[in-house]
Amino acid sequence: MVKYHFQGLSDNKVKENREKYGSNTLPPVEVESFFSKLMENFQDPLIHILCVALVITVILSFVGYAEWFEGVGIASAVFLATFVSTYSEYKNENSFQELQEKASRVKCNVFRNGSHISEVYGFDVVVGDLVLLQAGDKIPADGRLVAGELHVNQSTLNGEPHLEKKIVAPENYEPTTRNDFLDHYLCFRGTVVEDGEGVLLVTAVGSSTLYGELAIELSKADERESPLQIKLSNLADGISTIGYIGAGFIVISFLFKQFVMDNNYNWAEISAYISKYPIVLKDIVNSITLAIIIIVVAVPEGLPMMIAIVLSLNMRKLLKAKVLVRKLLGIETAGSLDILFVDKTGTLTKGKFIPRTFISGSAHTYKGFDQIPKELREVLSFTVRESTSSVIGDDGQIVGGNASDKALLQFLDKESLLADYQVTVEKEILFHSERKYSAALLKVPLSGGPTGKAPKGIVTCSHKLNDNKFVEITCLKGAPEIVLNRCTSHFNEDGHIEPIPDSVGLTNSINSLSEQGIRVIAVAVSREPLVETETLPNSLILVGIVGVYDEIREESRTSIQTARSAGIQVVMITGDKKETAIAVAHQIGLISPGEETQPGVVLTSFELQNLSDNKLANMLPNLRVVSRALPSDKVRFVNVAQSLHKVVGMTGDGVNDSAALKHADVGFAMGSGSEVSKEAADIVILDDNFASITQAVLYGRTIYKSIQKFIVFQSTINVASTLIVFLGPFMGFDFPLTLIQLLWVNLVMDTLAALAFGGEPALTRYMQEKPIKRDQSIITSRMWGSILGGGPFISAMSILFLTNDYVEAFFTRNGEPYQPAFLTAFFAFFIFLSVINAFNVRTSRLNLFDHLFDNKGFIFVVFFIFFVQIVFTYIGGKILRTVGLTSSEWALVVAMSFSVIPFDLIRKFALNLFLFKSKKNINKTD
Repeated sequence: MVKYHFQGLSDNKVKENREKYGSNTLPPVEVESFFSKLMENFQDPLIHILCVALVITVILSFVGYAEWFEGVGIASAVFLATFVSTYSEYKNENSFQELQEKASRVKCNVFRNGSHISEVYGFDVVVGDLVLLQAGDKIPADGRLVAGELHVNQSTLNGEPHLEKKIVAPENYEPTTRNDFLDHYLCFRGTVVEDGEGVLLVTAVGSSTLYGELAIELSKADERESPLQIKLSNLADGISTIGYIGAGFIVISFLFKQFVMDNNYNWAEISAYISKYPIVLKDIVNSITLAIIIIVVAVPEGLPMMIAIVLSLNMRKLLKAKVLVRKLLGIETAGSLDILFVDKTGTLTKGKFIPRTFISGSAHTYKGFDQIPKELREVLSFTVRESTSSVIGDDGQIVGGNASDKALLQFLDKESLLADYQVTVEKEILFHSERKYSAALLKVPLSGGPTGKAPKGIVTCSHKLNDNKFVEITCLKGAPEIVLNRCTSHFNEDGHIEPIPDSVGLTNSINSLSEQGIRVIAVAVSREPLVETETLPNSLILVGIVGVYDEIREESRTSIQTARSAGIQVVMITGDKKETAIAVAHQIGLISPGEETQPGVVLTSFELQNLSDNKLANMLPNLRVVSRALPSDKVRFVNVAQSLHKVVGMTGDGVNDSAALKHADVGFAMGSGSEVSKEAADIVILDDNFASITQAVLYGRTIYKSIQKFIVFQSTINVASTLIVFLGPFMGFDFPLTLIQLLWVNLVMDTLAALAFGGEPALTRYMQEKPIKRDQSIITSRMWGSILGGGPFISAMSILFLTNDYVEAFFTRNGEPYQPAFLTAFFAFFIFLSVINAFNVRTSRLNLFDHLFDNKGFIFVVFFIFFVQIVFTYIGGKILRTVGLTSSEWALVVAMSFSVIPFDLIRKFALNLFLFKSKKNINKTD
């Protein structure tokens, strides 16, 4: 049966209409401009203070009390603190927006070039197109219904959750207003079909649609902060407070040296110094500027931005792994999953139903459509074809409908598929996961159609209408336990109706298929018409049982084991019979043989309804399989699991899954699923594969660890630089690093470090660790060990370098110690020491080459810093306070810089030894 007869637009007409009425695209989402971001960053109080310091320094340089390049240094501080961070934010936001646009690409079925149905992207739809709409579809443009009946969710436009019924508009219908949501004839872009099917005539596209006019409001970004962002913001606030206190001590120590120590603690000398106001003003400005620069260096203002940098670097990797992140919250939380509820069909299996077997009411099994006796075969093909929700094209093309409908149609041969008896659908009940069946009331002409008369068996069991020209019959497809309970008779092999001879044998045959992991669908008819949409006719006649096989994905078993090794409890949810669900669970390794007999391992939806939330919470840790599940069950599972403080993941693809996806901590929508489920989800799994979900978890953990590495690297330099500047005045040296040198240190710490650690590889060993708890501190005891070990060591080595006479004597020119070379060497030493420590930070293992070459960005950044540092020494001159070094001087600097590696290896070894002993003692105690 060709359900809808429409002549679609030709390619030329499509092009003409697009030029005439415009394309179905919306104006790009307006993002904050670069200049606006720059102005926003200039509102920082630190920047205001630096600007004041800049003005004072420039004035002092004009009167001869300051060098001109000191003003350049402060100006560089302002530039780096504003322009560079603004550029990073702007670039990452635009990159993220570009990737997010891929999440909004909707495909739809359109009649084109005659009656052929083509699948096109929503932005290719034009005015005049005829769009086939079915349950789960997002409506791509404004228009009116010309065939069928829909129940539409318009909450994206009017905020109302209840469904609106849409019916075919009368001929020449003209709406009084184009934005009347209650108009039963108008459909609007962005709304979602939740039930029914029909054909939409497009009347407005793009900015001309109602949704287009509201695009700016509707496209506002989700401003929720994720748990990780909150953690990092709190961490930044804490470090900022310490930074401000440290800066205060630095000002005091610097001025104490200038006022007191340099004047030999002599009051007369101090008074004479104070009388030189320009010099005092310059020193005060220098002390405050130095303190501000230390704050700029020490305060991790780029820490929250690190999330965006790391994520944008990993987004393309995730896309290659068939994972599209719609919300930042999702990928961050994925690494913390405790329990994951996953749909069987299409995720653990391929979702491609292959019809294999037919069982007649007399319990005879047939392995193919051609083996079924002719009379029974004709009844089966009529029932399946005329009651389908799929659309059959003139060439036998099957479009739309659910997977079961498509599988049943594929069971038919082409001749049966294209048979046309001029049947009219009077009333239709589409499949719903709560009903577990679909049905259609058909009006069949006794005179037949282009391919002849309807099968004799169908006419015999039909209800004749008063005019004796038509008969009515109800055709049904659904779960055997629902359909068989109302079947009193069946069609025998000759197409005659007789009582079911052996109900027990039929049930055993069905269960035998289920135990092989084969889904079973009962097909039946009834003389009774459909009266109430939720009520089946009382007396049904069984046509037979079709067994369809959904092949298990090869990678499912391995991925299940990976998830379980990662400490994630996997629960399979399916609408199949309990026997089918158990068989599949065995095949994928979710449960071992005999485990299904243990209490609480396998539940049916019926058993679930008889459990209180408290009992379910007690049983949840043992749960592995849920069969005959309803959409409402998913929401309940999420609520109960979250009440146990678990981080919950949920998969879904249907319209009815959207509530569970929204409630879950991480909602995974399937790429082939309905648009409403994708909108509700945090992550879209483009290939519908469970293995891709485990990849999302792995990347979530990898990103979290990358951020932790960044924190350790940055905090180590924070501790070291603050200690050096604070202790310097008391140990006889000042300004070991100039303002501009400190700004280069800041650039190394923030932007370059983010790029280096952002490309860390996703290691499979991360999936051997327990989930990261929601309330777990982002800085672990191991991280504290690295920060409090590395920071003081770098500062101690730096102070040793600056105060040791033997080191200073090594840097000579013409036999005399040469201060510029010595300070240049220290600048290079501090940078090299900090960067080489990055090798220690990136792995907690003793092998520093562990997966090093998997992060080529890290290697590039390290060599880039080394290269730039060496170039600085030769071209920096007076501005950077650098001079060229000899080869022997470089050798000493590099050799001393590498001292941080043996130190940290010893620290790691001691820490691992201590932790090992602690764990061993705990195990003995247990």
